[in-house]
Amino acid sequence: MFRIGFLFPHTTNYPFMNRTLRATMALLCLFGMMQLATVSSAFAQQVQSPEAFLGYAKGERLTPHHRVMDYVMHVAENSDRVVAEPYGKSYGGRSLVLLYVSTPENLARLEEIRTNNLRRAGLLEGQATTLESKAIVWLSYNVHGNEISATEAALFTLYELATGDDTHLQNTVVIIDPLLNPDGRDRYVNWYHQTAGRQPDPYRASREHIEPWPNARSNHYNYDLNRDWAWQVQIETRQRMAAYHQWMPHIHADFHEMGVDQPYYFPPAAEPFHVAISDWQRDFQQTIGENHARHFDEDFRIYFTREFFDLFYPSYGDTYPTFNGAIGMTYEQAGNSQGGLSVITAEGDTLTFARRILNQHVAGMSTVEVTSLHYERVAEEFFRFFRDAAATPYAPHKTYVVSGNNSADKLELLTSYLDAWGISYGKAPEVRSVRALDYQSLDERNISLSSQDLLISAHQPKSVLLNVLFEPRTTVVDSLTYDITAWAVPYAMGLEAFAIERRIDPAGTFAVSHPVTDFSVMPDKPYAYLAGWGSKQDAFFLAQLLQHNIRVRFATQPFSMDGQRTWERGTLILTRRGNENLGDRFDTIVRELSEELGRELVALNTGLVMNGRDFGSSSVPMVHAPRIALIGGPGANPNNFGEIWHFLDQELEYPHSVFEHTHLNRVDFSDFDVIVLPQGGYLNQVSGQVKDDLRRWIRNGGRMITFGNSIRALDNGDQFQQMRGMPELTDEERTARQLLRTEDRQRDAAASLITGSIYYIALDNSHPLAFGYPEFYYSLKSGATAFEYLENGFNVGTLQTGAHRSGFEGYRVKEHIENSLVFGVQPYGRGNIVYLNDNPIFRGFWHNGALLFANALFFVGQ
Repeated sequence: MFRIGFLFPHTTNYPFMNRTLRATMALLCLFGMMQLATVSSAFAQQVQSPEAFLGYAKGERLTPHHRVMDYVMHVAENSDRVVAEPYGKSYGGRSLVLLYVSTPENLARLEEIRTNNLRRAGLLEGQATTLESKAIVWLSYNVHGNEISATEAALFTLYELATGDDTHLQNTVVIIDPLLNPDGRDRYVNWYHQTAGRQPDPYRASREHIEPWPNARSNHYNYDLNRDWAWQVQIETRQRMAAYHQWMPHIHADFHEMGVDQPYYFPPAAEPFHVAISDWQRDFQQTIGENHARHFDEDFRIYFTREFFDLFYPSYGDTYPTFNGAIGMTYEQAGNSQGGLSVITAEGDTLTFARRILNQHVAGMSTVEVTSLHYERVAEEFFRFFRDAAATPYAPHKTYVVSGNNSADKLELLTSYLDAWGISYGKAPEVRSVRALDYQSLDERNISLSSQDLLISAHQPKSVLLNVLFEPRTTVVDSLTYDITAWAVPYAMGLEAFAIERRIDPAGTFAVSHPVTDFSVMPDKPYAYLAGWGSKQDAFFLAQLLQHNIRVRFATQPFSMDGQRTWERGTLILTRRGNENLGDRFDTIVRELSEELGRELVALNTGLVMNGRDFGSSSVPMVHAPRIALIGGPGANPNNFGEIWHFLDQELEYPHSVFEHTHLNRVDFSDFDVIVLPQGGYLNQVSGQVKDDLRRWIRNGGRMITFGNSIRALDNGDQFQQMRGMPELTDEERTARQLLRTEDRQRDAAASLITGSIYYIALDNSHPLAFGYPEFYYSLKSGATAFEYLENGFNVGTLQTGAHRSGFEGYRVKEHIENSLVFGVQPYGRGNIVYLNDNPIFRGFWHNGALLFANALFFVGQ
């Protein structure tokens, strides 16, 4: 095959070239073009359309994952414009694949295009080759499983790119991820095919339009993958982002669906835009939107822009690419779980699946077209984004320091994220005094730096992403935003950290120093082993010990063996006494697990402590391996249910049983020690007998862990935690509200909201619920609900005056939430109720709360 530009690239530079020679070269060029057209035509004839391959017309059926994979592999095998690359599997074992689409010439130099892109952006060492930059467009489909038109449209977009006019592929590489959430999609497809009849029923109240709990929007563990781009908690996201960072596309479009009564949404996005977003990123969204509008206008399609979908929270499929230099966009087609194959809208129109697919296809092709038309500017502005970020970081803080006093586990967690984000870091230089903002107090003070500290300079290509993720206080330019408004990494990970307005560069490579256990100097059969308690990794160690039938004690008071090192509350104590049945396997299991999991062990030859309580004291109770049940079902928050399920199943790898509340009449609660209730009012739906049985179970020694106020349906005058009512409006306030203009009412309502903000929580760390923490904790509060202090219980975590740290807080709720209960434990008979009013494992990325939940599972009530 021939690249025309190489046949006679610069004939204008040779004015005296023989006319015959130029004519001959022109004929050769024409011959090459004919050959290329013939070969490409032959390939195109071998590629079947989605309809021909799948055996049904567009919009006639839903395509399951395995048939999607069959089709995209068929195209890749039969088209010289498409290369398929598997990049992982979902939790359900379904394949994840990327499709690279461009001209054969570009595909032959795909690796060169990729590395050139990274090198020109300053993200990869080395010199780029002379190959002209290509625009890189990444199209993502079906991150929400029940937004089904997306993947179907991906097939038609792939087909047109593989067989149609290749003009826009000459200067553009298109990367298609046809199905980001295969487990969710198949959950929806299978349900719909089992529910629908021979002909689709467009009546919206019919059963094929009412998806059952927990719905298929989320992945296997009921996580919303479109909130996971930055945090990469789920395996699908981690695998996809590894591939994304290897490419760093210039344009990213994320295809979604919304309610059936909306038309089609495309950029420009709604306000608020994060302050880090560049003028070019704003402007080119407008350019893309105008191109889409031109195509939609041709067929009189209805659409809207600049509403609802803002660019603020950094973990979406539009914002995370944006903070990584791309033009990140959300596209939304009417449909969602109510769409089915056809549905009657509020306007009386029948919205068909075929129309939904077509709209998504048009938007996808328009995205490729407009990018190709501006490919040189698109690439150059992408490179400029990173050059400017390194030279002149937009935020006031130019350096972030994470203290070396943080635990090795926390530093390991942080560095794993920094590596995944592509953010560079190093060890701090020795600096005697520098002015810094302390995240814990938000006050400025002088600090000293040492080589044990981790330092991140904002003078690097990934400066924008760094500042967005680390900003101590988010700049909320508009209260009407779509998601949470605070997320700073030091709070989420519980780090002692500082932000500095002066530039300080790293002094070398930073490596996490883990305490090392030297087993060679340990006695063969010590009296006991000690292991610290302060992280999720410690909780995982405990979970594994219990599953290996190791009997474990824990300290409820600090103690010292030598007068030097103090072992804090929560310390795990593994005594030989009580584990005699294991014989020598006791030492083998404990040592092998500690080595495998990187846990420091200290061996002791005595149970007599120098300070504190001896190991035989009642203050050193046994951890009785809890038998855990998780309740879900219609009415339970699917995402919170999934967070708990994922934590138990994947992060602790601890046995548990899952029940829907509709089946609780079949459960013998005495088979369980712990019952976990996710957020929601679903217990209102259970029978009076089940409610009585649950109350009796707690009184007999059960431990109920309740997220939010999910236990309220069981309160039969038992004085469970009391929700605080919002303060009454004065007569003047009530009159002012009644007279509000219609356009101002939504904004006025925001004054009573908290939209995912961070608060300082005072902790009673002498209570087992807070073991392993200092006397404070930073909580992400996702709502304005407040609870009174417990009259007869332990107010372990409380929100007091001046607690707000970051994010939007409506002025009406400030006093309402002050002096309220966040975490508490209420004795109830011989049992306990654990109140987790703020979610300590929110979206899996609020890592510093994981230990609190583990304490509730393993320590409280023992």
